[in-house]
Amino acid sequence: MSDSTFHFVVIDDDNVNNMVCKAAIKTATSGVVPVCFTNPIEGLHYMEHEYLKAAENTPTILFLDLNMPEMSGWEWLFKFEQFPQTIKEHVTIYILSSSVNPTDIAKANANIYVNGYIFKPLNKEKVIGVLESHHFTSK
Repeated sequence: MSDSTFHFVVIDDDNVNNMVCKAAIKTATSGVVPVCFTNPIEGLHYMEHEYLKAAENTPTILFLDLNMPEMSGWEWLFKFEQFPQTIKEHVTIYILSSSVNPTDIAKANANIYVNGYIFKPLNKEKVIGVLESHHFTSK
């Protein structure tokens, strides 16, 4: 899989988790490097204003943390829901969280823009599972 086939975005305020995500995604995809944001507002701005130019309508997997200080994942999803369809139709969102709270899991599963709930840490196997669920091969 090449960079032009699939695009990844990670929005998580934890730098260490972002490094783990980068490594897992690169390993599972033969070198695809995700775009990572530690500030959810910057990630929101990217998705709203720069994403279509950067990804060129490429299918995108977005891993979103829930518990962030400046904007929660729930607030981020609310803003995403208001994006133009031209963006939403190319983005598949997975919650990537350490929360095992059943309320968080149920709320994520009830959101039409959330495709799944993944427990941290992200690893190669989880990335491959996500790709296979979308009929993409990892290598």
